[in-house]
Amino acid sequence: MGERAGRLAGLGLAAVLVAMLTAATARSHAAPARPAAIDRSLDVYAEPARLVRLRDGRRLNLLCTGRGAPTVLLESGLGDSMLDWRLVQPAIARTTRVCAYDRAGMGFSDPAHPPRTASAAVTDIEGLLRAADVRAPYVLVGHSLGSFYVRLFADRHPDLVAGMVLVDPAKEGQAARFEAAAKSMGEMARSQSQATADCAAAAAAGRLALNSATFERCAGAPMRDAAYSDALYAARTRQLLSPGYWRTMDSELGAMDTTSNDEVAAARRSYGDMPLIVLTATDIALPGSMSANDKAALASTWTIMHEELARLSSRGINRPIGHAGHYIQIDQPQAVVAAIQEVVREARAVNRRHGLTPAALANSSR
Repeated sequence: MGERAGRLAGLGLAAVLVAMLTAATARSHAAPARPAAIDRSLDVYAEPARLVRLRDGRRLNLLCTGRGAPTVLLESGLGDSMLDWRLVQPAIARTTRVCAYDRAGMGFSDPAHPPRTASAAVTDIEGLLRAADVRAPYVLVGHSLGSFYVRLFADRHPDLVAGMVLVDPAKEGQAARFEAAAKSMGEMARSQSQATADCAAAAAAGRLALNSATFERCAGAPMRDAAYSDALYAARTRQLLSPGYWRTMDSELGAMDTTSNDEVAAARRSYGDMPLIVLTATDIALPGSMSANDKAALASTWTIMHEELARLSSRGINRPIGHAGHYIQIDQPQAVVAAIQEVVREARAVNRRHGLTPAALANSSR
């Protein structure tokens, strides 16, 4: 899709792969002509769905659809909004309750003061679920950096989490392992981090004007998803010009391999026999300048780390997804839907063994 092409422009596995694949997350902007195939159902993402006020006064944008239990919670990656789940949420809503939200500073959610660490993100999730009365049990779905946040939530609240799907997830300690596999990755990551900081500074100074060279350098090549209406395109563009968006991006990326990494590592525990599926993209684009040996070493490291994450549960599975880049939910959404539905079925089977009927589960999530 055009949005994805813009996001990945000039970038190449996730701190390194996450930074390289998503830090320039411009995604849908700058096409001058109106596309032909507009999908009006996507206009739900052109305005806030439900702005839920937290105790500190900030508002987070929340979209819940469907009925039943467990409740599926969709957590986006670095610099992303609930729009990334547009091909997944409607399918899941046919079988259970599913909620997507915009993290602080993303989409239509209010920004928060830095640092935006994993702990800060989880505190927001706790407050959001409480304020919006989104009831447990939860199946948590985390993409990329978002996997840090859902894992930390599960580590803190094991009694509330019935299962988990990790979509091409980040893993603590990955930066050092990537650089050990391919030394050039360390410099690439540092360069991307500096570029993100520069974009945040430009946005704060009012120098991130639409169609400017600075905007293209920060947000990627001029692209627009053909399904987006003018209203959705305009909303996405406003978000990409927002100083709060870039400040949050810079803070999340800066914390990823430091504070957030340490918080997730310190809280890590076994998930027992909790249903857990890890999805690994097999077609991630890496820089053309990188040697074939380095590319193979990075791909192997990525797969090994995902196998390690799957082993956090005795029922964990690492499932490779072909014909998909880092954004599996965009390239192969049916694979993400199938994994979530599988975990939901397993979670319901566990609850039935504990004496909870489907009716009781549905009532518990209202």
